[in-house]
Amino acid sequence: MPDWFRRPVPTAAPEGAFTKCTKCGAILYTKDFERDFKVCMKCGHHHRLSADERIAMTADEDSFVEFGRREIRAEDFLQFPGYGDKLAAAESAEDDARTDGLVTGVATISGLPCVLAVSDFEWGRLAGTMGSVFGEKFACAADRALDEKSALITFCASGGARMQEGLTSLMQMAKTSLSVAQLDKARVPYIVVLTNPSTGGAVASYASLGDVIYAEPGATVGLSGERVAAQAQSVKPPANYRTAEFMEEHGQLDKIIARKDLTTTLAKTLAFLGS
Repeated sequence: MPDWFRRPVPTAAPEGAFTKCTKCGAILYTKDFERDFKVCMKCGHHHRLSADERIAMTADEDSFVEFGRREIRAEDFLQFPGYGDKLAAAESAEDDARTDGLVTGVATISGLPCVLAVSDFEWGRLAGTMGSVFGEKFACAADRALDEKSALITFCASGGARMQEGLTSLMQMAKTSLSVAQLDKARVPYIVVLTNPSTGGAVASYASLGDVIYAEPGATVGLSGERVAAQAQSVKPPANYRTAEFMEEHGQLDKIIARKDLTTTLAKTLAFLGS
């Protein structure tokens, strides 16, 4: 029998060829998923990005220059169970690994200079929380923006204060807020982008103090986590409670921007603010 009469033997799809949407369950081609900046083409759900992915899609190519990568390290001064192990694992995950989930550096967006402070939710499995190193790196980024008279752009992805550092973590709310106040006094623009999730001490401090506050569609935004919020509720909240859409309706942020439009919007904002 000629070969062209035979059916080809089915082969398994290469590993990683498909990605499942965490919201609607749609099976997506990974190449298409990544081309769309990890936004589900079926339901529009914006999946989390790492700090490096966020910077790559935001800053001009080869313009980002990181600072503060390994200069300071957190200390497990409370001897919190498991915290030291998490820090050690995160710092040794790769050569020249970072010492915190906040990534800071200078860059340009459409040729306009800025300072970036991008939170990585997955770093060290610590949910983008604010510890002593986070606060110091944020303050250094604000100081750099002051020195260069360039806008500071912050991408928030945080579970709040880092409980493993106790009271020290709560102090970072005041520290980051003071840095923002110094920017305001010097009339240096400060732009915040809320991503999923933006909660706790981050929203109670630096993430709510932007001259302009944007958010991605569907992002969880609120002062507490879902379980804590449920315990404190005496009445049934609206269906979209603790979402960027609810916050926009109530004037807590300026605009919700789809990820594909975010870089263009930031460039226009920088130009308008005279960065």
